[in-house]
Amino acid sequence: MTYTFKLSRRLARLRAPLFGLIVALFGCDGGDTFSPDPAEPQDPISSNEEAAPVAGPSAAVTYAGGIPIGTFAQPTTQFGGTFNGAMLNIYPQFLLEELAVIRARGGKVAIKLSFGDRFIKDAAGNFSLAKWKARVDLYKGVNFDSYIKDGTIIGHYLIDEPQDVANWNGQPIPQATLEEMAKHSKELWPDMVTIVRTWPDYLDNWSGTYRYLDAAWAQYAANRWPNAQAFLEENVSKARAKGLGLVVGLNLQDGGPTKSEMTASQVRSYGSALLSSTYPCAFISWKYKDDFMSASGMWEAMKDLRNQAENRGFKTCQGAALGSGTLPPPPPPPPPPALPGSGSKTLPFGLSYAPIDEYSTRWTGTLYAAAPALLVERLKRAESVGMKVVVTLVEAAQAKNSDGTFSLSRWKTQLDRYRGQPLDRHISSQALYLHHLVDQPRCSGCWGGRPISYETIEEMARYSKSIWPALPTAVRVAPSSLAAATFRWTHLDAGWTQYNTRQGDLREKLAREVARAREEGLGLVAGLNLLDGAGFRTAPMTARQVREFGSILAADPSVCALVGWRYDASYLSQTGMRDAMAAVAAVARSRNAASCVRS
Repeated sequence: MTYTFKLSRRLARLRAPLFGLIVALFGCDGGDTFSPDPAEPQDPISSNEEAAPVAGPSAAVTYAGGIPIGTFAQPTTQFGGTFNGAMLNIYPQFLLEELAVIRARGGKVAIKLSFGDRFIKDAAGNFSLAKWKARVDLYKGVNFDSYIKDGTIIGHYLIDEPQDVANWNGQPIPQATLEEMAKHSKELWPDMVTIVRTWPDYLDNWSGTYRYLDAAWAQYAANRWPNAQAFLEENVSKARAKGLGLVVGLNLQDGGPTKSEMTASQVRSYGSALLSSTYPCAFISWKYKDDFMSASGMWEAMKDLRNQAENRGFKTCQGAALGSGTLPPPPPPPPPPALPGSGSKTLPFGLSYAPIDEYSTRWTGTLYAAAPALLVERLKRAESVGMKVVVTLVEAAQAKNSDGTFSLSRWKTQLDRYRGQPLDRHISSQALYLHHLVDQPRCSGCWGGRPISYETIEEMARYSKSIWPALPTAVRVAPSSLAAATFRWTHLDAGWTQYNTRQGDLREKLAREVARAREEGLGLVAGLNLLDGAGFRTAPMTARQVREFGSILAADPSVCALVGWRYDASYLSQTGMRDAMAAVAAVARSRNAASCVRS
């Protein structure tokens, strides 16, 4: 739907400074189509109505750095606070005034010049390139070059969802036409980046070369892609392969697991995954709504993402298109050969959900939430640097009934997607080190009020072994809890003790879990709750604590793997944190891991 802030003639007569009328036009991932409101008044660009005033800042704000973060339909007053980016439509008669306010508030914006889809369709509902060019040409008389050159304008948002046939009378807009649109834009404004809101996958399905189109746009919705990390990696890989920049964002309004609004915790989790890569050039989500932003914890989640976005190095969205200027950063060079001691016997130590850029000899392990299309390549990368990967093959959202309870049959169906993949070599090399069956199965609140039974956990382990007999199995439940089972564990290999400071003295806790693991014949994975150091929603561990606690766990001869929860670029950038991680890695690298296989 096209949303407008309706103009008031009465307010216009106040003769206040005319800052921009912003019309937010946006699409939703999936089959949803946001068509123009049939009740919308006449063409706003040709209308003589004047805009109500928008207050400017009391003092200029400098852009804070990193990549821009914000939303569609974002009020100008929100620039300079938590948000410093947006995607907006601004009428040509108000463009300069509005850009001046955005720049003064330390903001950056992608601008759409063609407005609603109804203005760029023929009578049959097909896309009309001629009409699109005519709409864009209305801005030819506006000199906004200074805002392009200083980066206030992120880029020209050419069109929304060209791949969605529901938007275009059953016919997607061809990639060659998108390139022609980008060419037209560059003829008018050679230095302005060109962006299309469609996935790199659609743009990749073309044999031509993009000389004028600069960037794709990947908007994440959990109901379509349960694994945010895998979604990111696939889109980064395809954008990079096609020489395109990449904007990312969340579908805040319809992108929850059940096509509902995302919760604050989901926004933080999914957003952190999208921000785990240094490749995206902006983080802009669909869309701003006051009631959504006022939900419990939402601003805190947004501020967390802002901090992560600000921690990135600033980069343009300009791609490697031949008609563009500078190229984006090249893919990282091949990793160096594995260091001595990082071979098959070394204790794995690393962070869960680390991006592929972190796969290097600084770590000896990680936990990876897999996607079938990416798993083998990820294992090859790990193997090349001597890392061992604990792999989650089925995420929680993929194994739930509609009421949130665990479904064993769904879990098995999802696991079956990996049958036939060439994993044996990586199991033998221990690059594929451990199958993490399920996370926190005994947490009733995590599973619709009904914890997963011990018998079901054992059946999951049995089913995994029936496919990959040599792959050890683990579950994130402490051995002291697994000891409550009324049977002897046969197929489950290892338990998992995750430490936070609320649990008391680490050495005492570790000794108890080591003893219970030994009694149950189980291996032992250890972990640190890095980001919630004393439990849920508490302060993260300090560098001193990471060094101390991590070294204790890494040195224990009974530990078969050590995983910190979780990777966060802003956390790692804190003073002394990388050094603390390196100290723990040195301990891990100096010793052989205990066996994760049950005895």
